[in-house]
Amino acid sequence: MTGDYIHREVLRVMAKYKTNDPYDLLDALGVEVRESRVYGRDGLKGYCYFSKRTIFVVLNGFLPEVERRIVAMHEAAHIILHRDQIKVAPMKDNVIYDMTSRTEYQANLFTADFLISDDEVEALTAQEDMDYFRICKELYVSPDLMSFKLFSMIQRGYQYNLPQGLNSTFLKN
Repeated sequence: MTGDYIHREVLRVMAKYKTNDPYDLLDALGVEVRESRVYGRDGLKGYCYFSKRTIFVVLNGFLPEVERRIVAMHEAAHIILHRDQIKVAPMKDNVIYDMTSRTEYQANLFTADFLISDDEVEALTAQEDMDYFRICKELYVSPDLMSFKLFSMIQRGYQYNLPQGLNSTFLKN
């Protein structure tokens, strides 16, 4: 799956379900969303699994809402892109922004493209007084998620430079 394919899939999903909210999307997909505090503050961020013809997403209840929303979207991306793998075994995410696993990389690109629009990035980068971290703050996203968004846009022909590399372990701590 290329970044362009993933971006087209994001646009298809948004048009089909008429939403850009991860919780609404999970609901439209018929996914049961649960919260758990079993894994502690620094443990498992979330996971999705298939049981008795139902897909479940479990989110770490200790996560702040902004991060929980990102994890919910990341799990939705797995459901959309990797449904067959979920039927075999749960997809558990200790580290969300993982670049070493193909499935995690794809879910990260999908999440970034779903939660951050190209138009928002274009509008903010056109402002002379905006730096990278102010853009992240304006969009309520982490610099790491923003890096995935810019990487996606670069793959699709936009002319940006990544101000930082893609960090695969920043949510680990």
